[in-house]
Amino acid sequence: MSINARCGSCNRELLLGQLVQPSNGFRCPVCGFAFAPAYATVAPGVAARVMAAQAVLVTALAELGSMTGDRLRLDRATVVDPIADTLPEVETKQPALAREHRARWWARGAAPQPTQPLHTAERSS
Repeated sequence: MSINARCGSCNRELLLGQLVQPSNGFRCPVCGFAFAPAYATVAPGVAARVMAAQAVLVTALAELGSMTGDRLRLDRATVVDPIADTLPEVETKQPALAREHRARWWARGAAPQPTQPLHTAERSS
């Protein structure tokens, strides 16, 4: 498994796996932009650990799911949100989706919204 990334300078897509060789200096393979100039010797190892952790988490979740089926449902937000909260906000190619994502981010911790519309006319009768 690899993790998609995007260069902050040339905006080209790349894979995190392309950055794990310390000899490459943790730079964009396209434009040469240094992603972590002060940490070029250690960042590749951290990137490799991130990829390994993702693979272990995905594998373990699939394994647990195969054991439990529908009898155990993990709360997706408690698995995904802590990870998402460590990543910076990214503008997408579709601004409406980015706005929607920001709206959800700002609403975290807020009271849950009702899923069914309230019918006041039915209640007053």
